[in-house]
Amino acid sequence: MTDEPTTPGQYPGDTGELDVETRRAFVQLLKGPLVTAAKHPEVWRAVIRDERLLRSRLADVFLVLVIDDENELAFTRPAETGDASTPTVLRTERLTFMDTVMLLALRQRLLRAQPGERVIVDLDELREQLEMYRAASDTDPAGYAKRINASWKKLDKYSLLTKTSTDDRMEVSPVLRQLFDAEQVALVEAEFRRILEEGTP
Repeated sequence: MTDEPTTPGQYPGDTGELDVETRRAFVQLLKGPLVTAAKHPEVWRAVIRDERLLRSRLADVFLVLVIDDENELAFTRPAETGDASTPTVLRTERLTFMDTVMLLALRQRLLRAQPGERVIVDLDELREQLEMYRAASDTDPAGYAKRINASWKKLDKYSLLTKTSTDDRMEVSPVLRQLFDAEQVALVEAEFRRILEEGTP
């Protein structure tokens, strides 16, 4: 691997130094939320091949490259810059209450699994598990089911769930282990307990 250009300019005025495959990997890492060998084999190979160069380019925009070799996935997250004021580069997605509840439930399932074990979830089972978060005053079960389905589809869209050969059964991405640290989980769980006690999500 080299930092020197490996291909000529791709278009008039192109002064970039990265080859096409590395540029695609760089863009995919910026777009997020993650790159996986299963869904993005060519991009994954470029990430592994040009890891050092991509780390450097991402650091230029205040991002850290995280690579999970065991599960063959990669993603970026903001660098910890202390008190320094830095711009936000990554696109953020606002999570609904149901999105957050579902993410936490899926992460807990991952943590209970053995290393290397695939975690498959069933939509009906997950819906039943999350029923406890439906406020006592919520008398619209159809609306609740609709919110569950919307969150399920959102996590699939962002590759946090992966389709299986069976309808309404998904594999949970191992990346969820790294999206919430222990402190964040404790804060979310405390908020959920408050919600359950007050019955008002």
